[in-house]
Amino acid sequence: MSSSLTINQWIPAAHRGDAVGDNARAVRDLLRRWGHTSEIYAMSIDDNMAGEAVPWNDSAATAGDVTIYHYGVPSPMSERFGRLPGARVLQYHNVTPAHFFAPYDAAIAHMCRVGREQVATLADRTDLGLGDSEFNRSELEAMGFPRTDVLPIFVDTDRLRLAPPVP
Repeated sequence: MSSSLTINQWIPAAHRGDAVGDNARAVRDLLRRWGHTSEIYAMSIDDNMAGEAVPWNDSAATAGDVTIYHYGVPSPMSERFGRLPGARVLQYHNVTPAHFFAPYDAAIAHMCRVGREQVATLADRTDLGLGDSEFNRSELEAMGFPRTDVLPIFVDTDRLRLAPPVP
């Protein structure tokens, strides 16, 4: 790419070892290698993630040329994301349908129901919806997202392959 962009990523919570957060860091590092400015903004940041993510209320969080919102749970980020002035990309990490949890945990079932309703409200306010898989992409399409594609998550296979065995 000939010109540098500011490409922000939003995640609700920054946890080490979490697939969404690990993926966001891999994407950030790739974007930086390509010459772009890229930060991760999170509502909640674990102590061991200091320096890896910036608090979501930082003014630069809304100043990106492109914002990638990693969606997997309902969040106050959704409404703000839909009003951003730059390009908006939603990376959909899936929300389990509520009926799977309903017999076991009403609170989790409610969270899933709200999460699926909330992501659907972003269909007409998102420039590109990316699913982690073809299944997730097809869910976005069924929710009315006009432009969709698949972007699998990055997996650090060395971290898994080189980990000490756990009996």
